[in-house]
Amino acid sequence: MPDQFKDRLRNARESRGFTQADLAKKSGLQAAAISHFETGQRSPSFDNLRKLSDALNVSVDYLLGRIDEEQH
Repeated sequence: MPDQFKDRLRNARESRGFTQADLAKKSGLQAAAISHFETGQRSPSFDNLRKLSDALNVSVDYLLGRIDEEQH
């Protein structure tokens, strides 16, 4: 997973005023998983990446660093 992912995930979460627990609840994931993704300890599965994208209302391509606009 590109290093940009963890930074973009954290920035998108923080810019929306979400805590890791908020994002976990909104995405249906565990707060520990969000923490692992943001620190780069783990990479999300495609399904979890889609859940994060939907919860943050950004595109998967944005989270992966393939585009620079947050469009969904």
